[in-house]
Amino acid sequence: MKEKIRRTRLAPEARRAQLLQCTIVALAEYGVARATHSHVAERAGVSVSAVHSYFRTRNDLVSAGLDAVEEFLVTNVETSLGEGRGVREALMRLATEFARIARENPDIIKVWLDWSTGVRADTWPRYVDMLTRLHKMAEKVFARGKREGLMSPELNVKAAARLYIGDGHTLALSQFAGVTQREMDILTAQIVDTFMLPGK
Repeated sequence: MKEKIRRTRLAPEARRAQLLQCTIVALAEYGVARATHSHVAERAGVSVSAVHSYFRTRNDLVSAGLDAVEEFLVTNVETSLGEGRGVREALMRLATEFARIARENPDIIKVWLDWSTGVRADTWPRYVDMLTRLHKMAEKVFARGKREGLMSPELNVKAAARLYIGDGHTLALSQFAGVTQREMDILTAQIVDTFMLPGK
């Protein structure tokens, strides 16, 4: 049984932020294709009409939730793969980050995973656009790895980026499956070392 949330007065910006957070929770629990204003209202402890006043249609609601998830993921990928790190360090950092987010912010990852399976949904083209942004960030790191002689000259940068970002799903799912930290460390290192030349 869900705990009843006491209604409180909030300033409009604070209320929107609260409803947005509850939207992410609802998307994680019910899926991108099924979450509704009612689910958000229940979690926020407000009326359904209150949710409609911030997100007029279901499309507005879902779009706002996906905006927040996309911004979170893009920011984390961009930060982890930043120019100030060595190639292996950057790849290890992001791989570790995927697992950490699954552990500490699971709703974000659950929405990402659910969104990635919605190939028939109207949100699919948007997912592909976001994925392309993530791939391009990873491509820069792999291209640098080739230039610095850390990876095979024959490495296809685009293919490597696709595999690597896809491994983010594997790491998140492993975290959800409750694998030990030692197993996570081994998996993370194995993923990254797959792309590196021996000893690099």
